[in-house]
Amino acid sequence: MSSDRNIIVHYHLFKNAGSSVDQLLKQNFNDRWMTYDGTHAGAIIVADELQGLIADNPDIEAISSHQIVPPLPQVEANVYPIVFLRDPIDRIKSAYLFEWKKQLGTDTPKGTLESYIKEKFALRRKNSIEEFQTLRLSNTQSDQFHQFNTVDDNELLERATQFIESLDFVGIVDEFDRSSVLLSNFLREAFPDFVPREVKANVLQDLSLSQEAKRDMIRQELGDELFEMIVERNRLDEALYQSGRRHFNKLCTLVQPDISASAA
Repeated sequence: MSSDRNIIVHYHLFKNAGSSVDQLLKQNFNDRWMTYDGTHAGAIIVADELQGLIADNPDIEAISSHQIVPPLPQVEANVYPIVFLRDPIDRIKSAYLFEWKKQLGTDTPKGTLESYIKEKFALRRKNSIEEFQTLRLSNTQSDQFHQFNTVDDNELLERATQFIESLDFVGIVDEFDRSSVLLSNFLREAFPDFVPREVKANVLQDLSLSQEAKRDMIRQELGDELFEMIVERNRLDEALYQSGRRHFNKLCTLVQPDISASAA
């Protein structure tokens, strides 16, 4: 939508580098950036509610929320969405370290990764580590969050993939530096003063490890049977992540060829 107003909407998916993105937005926009979440952890903010929030805050240039879901808000402004995707297996380990260690303020996790996973998986698809990215990003209704348990898995994946591939920016957590450069290019015309400063907020794992090395370590920690279970129960997220990576690499090539394969 053509408008004099430009606004960034950050879909802050839990454990998808959202704290680093928020820090970047805060550094660039100060009091013109705001965060907004509902009154309880499980709340969902649909596009219609987000539209009202944007209209009620005309001086805001960037909004971040853990709870907003697609589709994009239809507002009198040019909307610049920010979405990051993450390897779903790596994401489980990060969620574990956050919820069972950092959030509790302890030196060590309160239990094993195996115990954490089994506790979460007791509530099928009603937890933060099972198809989380796909279930959030596959919503298509502006006035309500879908009843995803009534939708075929292939349809859920198709909807989420279509949303990601419709975006002119998507970030990849394990390609954060390249993602930051791509983000700067994405925002340059509307926000020429945006600077992609180096930030690493709420990082709980060794950044030097490859994704393959991280997966191998998680497999060793869990054993083959449980590892294969978490892979199977995140097969949609794995497919979405791989589609997102392909779209990310395509955008890098189109926008700035010198970052298209710098870390590939």
